[in-house]
Amino acid sequence: MKAYYRLSELNETCGLSDADIQYLNTDTEVSFCLYCKSTDVLIGGWVKGKFSCFGQAKYAGLISMTKNQQTELFEKSKIYVGSSTILQQNKISHYSTDYPFTVEMPNTVIEKWLATPFDKIPFEFMPFYFYPQERTSMLKEFENMCKGVASSMDTSTPYEPPKPLKKELFHHSHSFTLDDACITSEELKKANSYFSRNILSNLEDDEPKQLVNSTQKNSRPIDLLLQTMLKQYPDEQANQIWNKLGEDILNEPRLFDTDEIIDEIGSDTLYWYDIKSDLKQMKKKSFYNLIRELKKT
Repeated sequence: MKAYYRLSELNETCGLSDADIQYLNTDTEVSFCLYCKSTDVLIGGWVKGKFSCFGQAKYAGLISMTKNQQTELFEKSKIYVGSSTILQQNKISHYSTDYPFTVEMPNTVIEKWLATPFDKIPFEFMPFYFYPQERTSMLKEFENMCKGVASSMDTSTPYEPPKPLKKELFHHSHSFTLDDACITSEELKKANSYFSRNILSNLEDDEPKQLVNSTQKNSRPIDLLLQTMLKQYPDEQANQIWNKLGEDILNEPRLFDTDEIIDEIGSDTLYWYDIKSDLKQMKKKSFYNLIRELKKT
């Protein structure tokens, strides 16, 4: 099984209709999540209702929804999210403990900057804010302008020009639609218990039992991609190529996988699209064997 599925995939892969998905949303405890494209975030935690930050990073992956957000998304087909929880820690990249703003703390976004190394963050799942805006308050600018106009019209006192305003941090929200909604494999297993039929029966591992012959192999997009990488890194081991691909799919645009044939790389499984745009999967062990075979060609 994949680590997660888009809602648009569920009809073909599991036979779930739109009505079935609506039922799961309204009448069960099954949780859906959102796929977030690559963006800058502040990772932190809540202490007495205030956000303390551990560091900044780039993230592309799944984020959680509250039940209210989930209901709003299904009813209105769109929601705005300013903060959430990261569900795929391995998709976090470019983590830094440096404080990036000129605005001092505490402020309306961050209570404290704890500058915690990534491996010391004490959270199984990581709360985050989308990267806030650093600017002056538009409301205060308007009030300042009004005071300046009033001062210029009052001839009884010397005119005082408006004082320059300091920058502040403001929350920044991203919009998501139903096309961004996903369900994890664990939640899908939970959903299976609400139906009389087995909706998971079609989600078997489609990994081939053995490597295809050389002619077939060289025609597959995944093999062409790996051959290109091996030409550039002929001495790299299979695990190093695997890690490079994992880093590459976080890039926009991608450096190696320019045709974006790779959909996802989990801890033990790589999901990729073949020439017919069908989604395939390959276990890490098979990936290592494939690299070894490709090095022989």
